[in-house]
Amino acid sequence: MNWFRSRARSRSHAVLSPIAGGAAALRVRDDGERVHVLAFARRENLPVERGVQAVFEDMLRQLAADAEIKDAPLISLLDQESYQTVMVEAPNVPDDEIRSAIRWKVKELLSFHIDDAVLDHLPVPGGGGRAASLYVVAAQANSIRALAQPYQAAGLQLEVIDIRETAQHNLAMQFSPADYAIAVLHFDGDNALLTFSFGPSLIMSRRIEGRGASGENLLDRVAMETQRSVDYFERQYSWFPLAKLYLAPTEQAKALLRRLGEYLPIGVDNLDLTRIFDFDAQLDADAQARWRDVKTLNAAFHLLGASLRGRLP
Repeated sequence: MNWFRSRARSRSHAVLSPIAGGAAALRVRDDGERVHVLAFARRENLPVERGVQAVFEDMLRQLAADAEIKDAPLISLLDQESYQTVMVEAPNVPDDEIRSAIRWKVKELLSFHIDDAVLDHLPVPGGGGRAASLYVVAAQANSIRALAQPYQAAGLQLEVIDIRETAQHNLAMQFSPADYAIAVLHFDGDNALLTFSFGPSLIMSRRIEGRGASGENLLDRVAMETQRSVDYFERQYSWFPLAKLYLAPTEQAKALLRRLGEYLPIGVDNLDLTRIFDFDAQLDADAQARWRDVKTLNAAFHLLGASLRGRLP
């Protein structure tokens, strides 16, 4: 099995992953120009009389059948509570020693013991007198095992475990202009995920927690914390000029875009997924209509990003 950004054996994967309140499956076909969405299935709130694990196995089997992906290599997304991302200076060691060097660098930065961590990393180019860095993903080994076990029990081919930050970065790469960085903000109505990308490099990410705020106060909090992150990015990574922030589809898009425009020194715009994805590939009119629902686009956002893994440089 491949963790995070490691190259998988196959460039063609379906996505079958837990999401809030259940799980969802996505099947696409990438013709090199557009990605045609062929199937999307979602299940929520199934009864748990036989136990959560058994019900989740059944849910995975049913979703795989619904999306016709039961024999496909699969990608799943790890729950955000099961991993951390940290930035460290790239160690000056041979390639075959870099993993052990990273373990020493991050062990005091994690909220769990380094012996329980599975690590992967992405390079962040240096510039402006600053050394190259590494964007390190540290996941709890028991969480990875817990995610993988029901797929194995259901007889499904889980081949890649990815995270929402890199899935969001996959989408950013399709929008990023040459020689400029962009930011992408996903807001689920409670919390937000902000990523900064420059070409193929994921430079920085930040989770913004609602912390019990609601309504206007919540939107103000998200906009203010986004401004702070943009300011930090522009100070620390000034050699990556930031062109724009894109907001992922959300029910609060109109109000949140207005606030972001008030807070940010850069342009803000909606991220138009139809520039990448063909949502009319399905013959089922009901399925096509579902993709015009912003709730579906928001819930499936990171699954769509994960499906672009085959476009990695």
